[in-house]
Amino acid sequence: MTELLIATTNPAKFDEAARELEQEGLEILGLKDFPDIRHVEETGKTFEENAVLKAKGYFEQTRVPCVADDGGLMVDFLNGAPGVNSHRFLGRDATEEELAQAIIEKMQGVPVDKRTARLGGFIAFFDGEHLLKRENYIEGYIADRLMGKVKPGFPYRPLLLIPRFGKPYSELTDAEHEEVNFRRKNLHELKPRILELLKNR
Repeated sequence: MTELLIATTNPAKFDEAARELEQEGLEILGLKDFPDIRHVEETGKTFEENAVLKAKGYFEQTRVPCVADDGGLMVDFLNGAPGVNSHRFLGRDATEEELAQAIIEKMQGVPVDKRTARLGGFIAFFDGEHLLKRENYIEGYIADRLMGKVKPGFPYRPLLLIPRFGKPYSELTDAEHEEVNFRRKNLHELKPRILELLKNR
């Protein structure tokens, strides 16, 4: 059976990617399947650099074709911050709710027209020879308060108001979420080529 590694320790992100990539004859593995694997440091300055670093770094350790992504929140008023530091700009011990509340505090008093932001990022696939990349974002505005519960792994969804739906990302229906989910869109666009490369290994 052909193997594919999804390089994340986040169960929600793993399940999301696995559902998109599932295929008969394809065994999808996670980092938990490699107990001795070394963590690949995200030292890149962009989402793209970090996604490629992880895809290549985990492939080199496992020799299993690898999908990795990096993404986060980019707020225009904050010059694109928190960006690549989206999950650690308060330090590694901060809770996800603290991350979300920190953005709200930084945006206090900022008028609506200057609260534009986007959530998204890059995905990379590497099989030792071929490198595939894709990028997608969803545009919106930063709310003045948390618009719902912060779910594990997704600290910024209750912050981002999506104009096309008139509600925050966290309150989208399953169908609406499918339309805008950048991770699923990236995977969906890359899936035919990934499966072709896996088939020809």
